Amino acid sequence: MENRGDHLPQALAQRPRRTRRGEETRRQLINAAIECLCERGYAATSIETVMERAGVSRGSVLHQFPTRIALITCAVEAAMDQMMEHTRGLMRALPDPATRYRAMCDLFWESQNIPEGAAITEALLASRWDAALGEALRPVGMRVEAEIDQDTRATALAAGVKDVEASLVHARVLILTLRGITLELMYDHSRAMIHKALEQIRAQHKAHCEEMLGPETA
Repeated sequence: MENRGDHLPQALAQRPRRTRRGEETRRQLINAAIECLCERGYAATSIETVMERAGVSRGSVLHQFPTRIALITCAVEAAMDQMMEHTRGLMRALPDPATRYRAMCDLFWESQNIPEGAAITEALLASRWDAALGEALRPVGMRVEAEIDQDTRATALAAGVKDVEASLVHARVLILTLRGITLELMYDHSRAMIHKALEQIRAQHKAHCEEMLGPETA
């Protein structure tokens, strides 16, 4: 009789089964890693630091994540998913598609400023000089970017924008720009010029929406 596992991808076939307790331990470690990245930065987010924050043994950590890079990569992926779900939740709370599209700038800004956003930014900065981290994050980033494009396309189509492809580029520019502004405000949140730049981004988004949707009605 043919073994159905022979047709599974090798990585999937070799993946260890996780118990409910193992899944809970994994969740605790990922959450602890996100907190450490946000509060202490990448350099200080070691396996030991995460282990102490999560309150689990070193053996439990290594059973779930054999390397620090594996732990950080899974934490960043989870943080990205949480950021996207945060944005989706904000979108769902708005009454209609056009309102959601017009609110994208403010919603993206709010999501950039949750703790998960800071953790992601910290890891992305670290990948500039940590080649192994950058290599591990690349497929995660590609998957998340595809989901962002999918969400933006759905929002744009529902709102009736005139150029959906232009909306994808616009959304990406918004996200990248707002991430940069969060960096500029990290050491001094009161910098007036940076807040003026944020208002300029909002104005540019409003102009984009008027071009794509027409003037906003009262």
